Amino acid sequence: MMLYAGAVQTAAGSSGDRAVKPRVYIDTDTANEVDDPYAVFRALVAPEFSVVGLSSMSWKDKHEFITGTRESQAMNEEILTLMGQIERVSHPLGAHQPLPDQTTPVDSPAARDIIAKAQETPAGQKLHVFVLGAYTNIASALLLEPAIKDRIAVYVMGYIFDGKQLQTGEFNCEGDLNAAAYLPASGVELHVMPASTLYGFLWTKVDVDRHFKGKGGLPDYLVRRWETWAPDSDDRILWDIAIFEAFLRPDLARSVEIVHEGNTIRVWTSVDEKAMQADYWAATAP
Repeated sequence: MMLYAGAVQTAAGSSGDRAVKPRVYIDTDTANEVDDPYAVFRALVAPEFSVVGLSSMSWKDKHEFITGTRESQAMNEEILTLMGQIERVSHPLGAHQPLPDQTTPVDSPAARDIIAKAQETPAGQKLHVFVLGAYTNIASALLLEPAIKDRIAVYVMGYIFDGKQLQTGEFNCEGDLNAAAYLPASGVELHVMPASTLYGFLWTKVDVDRHFKGKGGLPDYLVRRWETWAPDSDDRILWDIAIFEAFLRPDLARSVEIVHEGNTIRVWTSVDEKAMQADYWAATAP
């Protein structure tokens, strides 16, 4: 097993770190595409983060919603095992179906774990929840326990931004349109990395092989993921990496504030693709 400098994290930083590391929770449809496990790797090796949870989600066009969630769950457990973090990071199963409407939650171990982690977060801090797939689990957590709204900040990959407002004609939103409609109106602190910002966020298989192939552990796992999911793709948009890079390296992205039903939402409108790639490869080097 190959270990990384950021593989074991604690909530309290050293003298060279931030005084308090952000408590990070990741909710993702890991089995849906190539990009999710690459993004999770970036978060797990970040010495700036204290990752406290990794929950599973499904996606649209799945014959059985729960099947997608279970496939993502299996991958989450594989990733945490390869990183030596299976005992440290909670990894609950997500929802078995999308929200039936905008006011009815879907209870799940993931929703309950998000609530618990938010409640455990010390006063004056927030739990930073990164949602890389459909928004069912985070929406359900907020609906089940509205009191956590002021104790979390939510960062989502998805929506389309037309320059004025968010549109839901996008893959993650379409995985649960009720959750996608609820979240911006919920009043929670919300940051959005729209798909429309990342159409040029291309990564090449040549670069992946150069940095990861033959390195063992999770790097080779990620190489195999690309080769099995997209064997004929020489390049691919690795969408989800961008949201972690934008948080960790705010100088590499630009954002604007918009108002949705009286709620202020921050939307990333551009990213520095090349600089983000350089930072990713440096951060994930063994």
